[in-house]
Amino acid sequence: MAVRGKGSKAYAVREYLEANPHAGNVEVQNALAAKGIKVTAKYVSNVKHLLKTKRQVVKKVVKERGVGIPEVKAALALLKVSGSVEAARAALDAAQEIKALI
Repeated sequence: MAVRGKGSKAYAVREYLEANPHAGNVEVQNALAAKGIKVTAKYVSNVKHLLKTKRQVVKKVVKERGVGIPEVKAALALLKVSGSVEAARAALDAAQEIKALI
């Protein structure tokens, strides 16, 4: 359902409540009726309630990644190239030092 903006009844209610924040439902109804806008006190109450509630942002659930198959394959490839676990650790230590310099 599209929002009509400045021509809507809800906009008129919000505008009046912005100017008169302590106005009651019937008072808003009578003031808008004088302007030619027909609203009920219940409608004004609904609009006031919606003004008080805030929209909640729904956060996407992101699954934390652990060590997956691509990481294991990369580790095996490093072991094959380096020849041993000690050589692979030395290569990783050197890579960390280079990363710290950058």
